[in-house]
Amino acid sequence: MLKNNIYVGDSKKYGKTLFANKDFSRGEFIFLIAGPIVTKGTIYTIPIANGLWIDPVDNHGKYLNHSCNPNAGIKQRTMVIAFKDVKKDEEITIDYAMIVRKYGDEMTSENIICRCGNENCRGKLGSWEELPEEIKKKYKGFVSDYLLE
Repeated sequence: MLKNNIYVGDSKKYGKTLFANKDFSRGEFIFLIAGPIVTKGTIYTIPIANGLWIDPVDNHGKYLNHSCNPNAGIKQRTMVIAFKDVKKDEEITIDYAMIVRKYGDEMTSENIICRCGNENCRGKLGSWEELPEEIKKKYKGFVSDYLLE
């Protein structure tokens, strides 16, 4: 992981989050999500296959927050890349539907509420299975590989 690319800061709205330490162009690598592979998901784990997650315990990946208007996406299963141009000190966000096929019991009704505040907010954290086709097309090339299997 290129720690020089990102830093953890306070979102002022919902706690810790990631910020860009430099400008990124669309498609540019930002950082790698790493950690042990686990078989039980939590609100911090990153799905990489059906029934498998990465637990980014010692990695900034646990601070990658959701937005219904994300500026980052995923290549392969763990590479966070710029979905849009990102400016230095801008919060790095991803639509969790880019990495989550569907939610399980790790998500409570409180955890699933979206707090992104964007004008196009869907009101709750989405999953790939729930995403409208037009958004799936928009996200093409920026979603976890396992969702397309």
